[in-house]
Amino acid sequence: MKIRHRIKNIYYKFNRIITDLFFSYDKNQFKDALLKLSVRKGDTIFLHSSFSFFNGFRGNPQDIINCLIEIIGEEGNLLMVSMSYTSSAYDYLKRNPIFDVRRTPSKMGIISEIFRRKKGVLRSASATHPVLVFGKDAEWFVKDHERCLIPCGKDTPFEKFRIKNGKILHFNVPFHNGFTFIHYLEDLIKDELSFPLYDKEPIPVRILDHTGKEIEIKICVFSERTVRTRRVKVLGDYFNKHKILKYRRIGKTKLMLVSAEDAVYYCKKMVDDKRLFFANGGKKVSFNKTT
Repeated sequence: MKIRHRIKNIYYKFNRIITDLFFSYDKNQFKDALLKLSVRKGDTIFLHSSFSFFNGFRGNPQDIINCLIEIIGEEGNLLMVSMSYTSSAYDYLKRNPIFDVRRTPSKMGIISEIFRRKKGVLRSASATHPVLVFGKDAEWFVKDHERCLIPCGKDTPFEKFRIKNGKILHFNVPFHNGFTFIHYLEDLIKDELSFPLYDKEPIPVRILDHTGKEIEIKICVFSERTVRTRRVKVLGDYFNKHKILKYRRIGKTKLMLVSAEDAVYYCKKMVDDKRLFFANGGKKVSFNKTT
């Protein structure tokens, strides 16, 4: 075990040296990359991120947040998801958790958790899909999310993000691993599916709201058929085909950007083309929920 540990340390040190020598970049270079990717003053940005010191950025997670806020300015908004689980929403709720909007940590990466603790950041009170927001419209974004039976549908921060014509930015996160906006798209096309997008019965869950008061709400979760047959890569390939995903690389960091309105337009076009991002195209297949 000691030999293995030494080899591992040598590998990490060597990797860090190579990164520092050939792939490092600073905050100004990062901001320049964002500008070239069409991040602008006044934008509403939904960030999905995965931070690693081996990606070349000469800074810390807080610096990533600050760079974005500096670009979008006082008229912009920065959003991140802050789910407190890495399993499915159904499995999470079945554990009978108490979600504390003020204190429950985010498990969506170190940048998300640091952002959650930042002064001025508000968090929506959805137990399954809480959204963090910093910016001039933060209160509007998070208001009444806990009242939404469908956590990513109508009247949620996800719909409001579309209303603001926001842009989804991925920082070292592949499309198929972090495109949470897909849940809003699924809700838009749910009537086109040959199976129910959500389980029939909502699940009750307890939350502690912004005042610390415990309340019980109900949330719809995706059906097992939805979770089992969802193919995020199919949607990403379709977006790539129509060239709405913008890419940029800096150091070892991969950036990706797509506008919410483009995502909605081409999702609907996908339906018009009689294609869906589910196994078997969303058509009826033999399915037994107990298997």
